[in-house]
Amino acid sequence: MDWSCDQLGERERYRLLVNTVLPRPIALVTTCDQQGRVNTAPFSFFNVMGSEPAVLALGLENDAHSADGLKDTTRNMLATGQFVVNLISAKMARAMNICGIAYPTGQAEHLQAGLDLAPSVQVQPPRIAQCPVQFECRLHTALDLGPLRHIVIGEILHLHCDDAILTPEGRIDIDAYDPIGRMHGSDWYVGLQGRFQSEKLSHQNGLPPTQT
Repeated sequence: MDWSCDQLGERERYRLLVNTVLPRPIALVTTCDQQGRVNTAPFSFFNVMGSEPAVLALGLENDAHSADGLKDTTRNMLATGQFVVNLISAKMARAMNICGIAYPTGQAEHLQAGLDLAPSVQVQPPRIAQCPVQFECRLHTALDLGPLRHIVIGEILHLHCDDAILTPEGRIDIDAYDPIGRMHGSDWYVGLQGRFQSEKLSHQNGLPPTQT
């Protein structure tokens, strides 16, 4: 079977794309607004695009319910030109999921998720202390693709890796890192131990208790 994209609705295209490009790495992005308030949100339309220069790209969905049509992350990036991409491990899946809840603007997602902030070296937005890898980034290019999408290219200025995920030779120990990626549907992920399904969370209905 085959399709012409202009013959498909947006949701049909979305389902085909996210159920075929698998797994997708997850960027837990921290930004600051012009008042210095920290926003934290996960995105799986994300990847590293090169090493010379060191760049990454993010696909950011717009928000039809906000006054300017932008998500907080996009608005903050465009206003300040800075952000941090924090990469998560499997044990952080629930905290990442909490940060993905649509909280009101100005409400600190990292506090809801029980995450701590650490100062960055070259940019204003802080890092997520629990994340094993963090990339401090400067906005390189922002592409406005219409009412639904921005594509952002960021130059990586500074890299952080937790010593616990490094071998004595300074290489990444993938088992210690234990990364996860986004899979099909709205709540499936995959890690080194296989696929798992996340909880469905909402700030309106209250968060379920932490699983131990």
